[in-house]
Amino acid sequence: MKEYQFKYTKMNETLLVIVGCILTCIILIAVGTYFRLQEIITVVFALLAAILLFRILRKTAVHNCSVKLSETSVEFHFEKDSRIIKFSDLISFKAYYGQNGPILYLKNNVDNFKIAANNNFCKTDDFRIFCEEALIQLDKQKKSTANLIHEGSIFIKRGMLYFLIFATLIYFLSLFFVNKQLKIIIGFCGGLNFLGMWIKYYIENQKTQDKNGN
Repeated sequence: MKEYQFKYTKMNETLLVIVGCILTCIILIAVGTYFRLQEIITVVFALLAAILLFRILRKTAVHNCSVKLSETSVEFHFEKDSRIIKFSDLISFKAYYGQNGPILYLKNNVDNFKIAANNNFCKTDDFRIFCEEALIQLDKQKKSTANLIHEGSIFIKRGMLYFLIFATLIYFLSLFFVNKQLKIIIGFCGGLNFLGMWIKYYIENQKTQDKNGN
């Protein structure tokens, strides 16, 4: 049995932090526009304030976890509770390495357990190592469990290409309906995110083609 320790994040908490920072930025820009301050000064000040607020609040979304991994189960010890998941009870599993960090999914007939580490909030190397080791044990379990499925990345799912095309079009169209200050923020942040998703889509599909010998 191997033991691991890592930091992880909760999606609802990270979203609250990000939304709070974005709202702070928008409010400061609105205030600067109302008092007719210089646009560049307003935007720079708003961005710096949002970044400072993010650095202060991001620690609230980071938690500690210790794990015991065996050939037949994984035992999670969180700050307030614990959970044991037996591999024989699972119907599917996957580890998704996204642009924001690794995510591990373990699904049984009762619920879909998910744990993630967002690299914008904490270091993810320890969690990534655990995910890799967990997949090795789960793939071994899969050989003796006919109904256990190792799911692939979301980027190779059917319809992902159409989703990316549609979302990218909506993103570009939205730039025509916002003022100059918001256009700078949305254009920069959104552009980086969509570029990352398209690169990830290409890499994951290239891996799939290589495995299939295409």
